[in-house]
Amino acid sequence: MSQIRLLYYSRALQDMSLGDISNILQTARSNNQSKDICGMLCYESRWFLQVLEGEREVVNELFLEIADDPRHDDVVIISYDYVDTREFQSWQMGYAGSAGNFSELLQEFGLSKFSPDEMSPAQGFEFLKMMSAHQNENA
Repeated sequence: MSQIRLLYYSRALQDMSLGDISNILQTARSNNQSKDICGMLCYESRWFLQVLEGEREVVNELFLEIADDPRHDDVVIISYDYVDTREFQSWQMGYAGSAGNFSELLQEFGLSKFSPDEMSPAQGFEFLKMMSAHQNENA
């Protein structure tokens, strides 16, 4: 089986409440478990940054469903790579919001605000990886 990692960002059409994000995560975690997909989602200032990992065809199908979601637009894939190992295996769908060390991590990347459209693919991936590690430390 071909494992891939897909990283994308998008722009929410309106501000998302904690309840909205919770509903997205609940649905994602339920769906991803049955499809053997893992990943990490970050939301801040109407921006989504998400990584999905899993079998290529399954991730592709899921991404097409996500891209069709009417709650966001400007959906841009910033990297799509074949991988031997999953980085986010411990998350059916982890979540990183602006709590904790969020601002400090942004500063490490030379950013004053969360703008995935200004991140390189490597920065986006590393940011989610660092947020994931922080979440695991505090779990």
